[in-house]
Amino acid sequence: MTLSARAHQLAQAFEQPGCPVCRLVAESVHAHIGSLVYEYVNEPATHFAVRDARGFCATHAWHALEQINASALGIALLYEGLVRNLLKDMGEITPKSGRRQVAAAAEALKPRATCPVCAHRAIIEGHLLRSLLDHLDQPAFGARFGASAGLCLPHLRAALESRASAPAKAQLLALQQAIWGRLQGELAEFIRKSDYQFAGEELGSEADSPRRAIASLSGAKDLG
Repeated sequence: MTLSARAHQLAQAFEQPGCPVCRLVAESVHAHIGSLVYEYVNEPATHFAVRDARGFCATHAWHALEQINASALGIALLYEGLVRNLLKDMGEITPKSGRRQVAAAAEALKPRATCPVCAHRAIIEGHLLRSLLDHLDQPAFGARFGASAGLCLPHLRAALESRASAPAKAQLLALQQAIWGRLQGELAEFIRKSDYQFAGEELGSEADSPRRAIASLSGAKDLG
């Protein structure tokens, strides 16, 4: 069985720090937001998706503004339509409006769909996890995964909740346990060397183990 394009991406990500799925999802999300605010900002489908979601979620809205440096015009084009439609859907409200009008306005403010970037993220995560599970039985691919930082806990849980076969999940768990076993050993060594009795010993590969432990158990920072 040859590696798929996604499996090749994963294999390359195995060589990098952190969860490979976090890394590839973050790259895809970044590119997708850039496409929405630059290439597809005039497409009706983009406007409908943003309006139905009542805007991007907070994480992805600020990602667009701060990490992609989205053009003010692109944001204005998307959000002018959103605000205009919110006002229309709410209806005119005055200080004398009754309970029914207020309830209708409150209902109109609720999102009708998921943030379009969150939806994209979920799709990409699903594709990557399926590809990972489909290829772990290949010795070379499995060995490269076993030498990597492995999956973060959130993505491991997602993989185990997928429809993959029990043998594929068992293989993933066995490899992940070995990876976490190494991490636990490095954390223990970091703790030992932090004792004043061993203060003269220089830190080795375990020096950044606390940071890697957070990434492994919580996922990448600002994944979005």
